[in-house]
Amino acid sequence: MLPNIANLSTQLDNNTALFLDILDTIPADKLMVRNQHTQWTIMESAEHVLMIEQSVCETLQGNTAPVQDRSPDSKVKQIAELFMDFSKRLFVTKPIASKTVYKDIASYSTDFRATRELIKGALEHHPDQECKAFEHNLFGFLTKIEWIYYLIYHTERHLHQITRIEDNLENMPA
Repeated sequence: MLPNIANLSTQLDNNTALFLDILDTIPADKLMVRNQHTQWTIMESAEHVLMIEQSVCETLQGNTAPVQDRSPDSKVKQIAELFMDFSKRLFVTKPIASKTVYKDIASYSTDFRATRELIKGALEHHPDQECKAFEHNLFGFLTKIEWIYYLIYHTERHLHQITRIEDNLENMPA
C-alpha cells in the first residue's frame, strides 16, 4: 500500500525541523572544528546533506515514467536498512564539497528549507513514478516516494554523524 502523500510530506517537514533544530543548538565556534576522531566537520556534514538534497531536487523535477514490475515504494525498506544501520560505516572518501560554503546556520537553514519546499512541490506530481533523470548506483531508478524516504533516512544518518562529531568535540582536550 502506498503512503499517503500528505503524511509523507509531513514526515519530510518533521525531518526538516528536527535537522535544523539540532543544528541551531550547536555553538557557532564548533561548526568548522575537526579533530583526530572526525574526518568531517559539522558544517561539512550539513553541507553534504544539502548538496544531496539539491541533486535529488533536480532529479525529482526531471522526466518520470510509470514503474514496471514492482510497487512504487518497494525500495523503501532497502533504503532504510542501509542508512539506519549505524553499526555499518558508509564510505565517502572525503567530505564532498558544496557549491556554497556556509559560515552560519541561519543562511544554511534558509537554503535547506527552500530546497525542501521545492522537493515537496515535486512530490505533488506523479509521486509513484520512477525518476529517469538519475539512476542511483545502489538502488537503481527510484520513484519520487522512494527519493523522499531516501532524503529522510540520509538526513537522519547525518544527524547521527553530527551528534557523534559534536560529542567528540566535547571530549577534545582544551
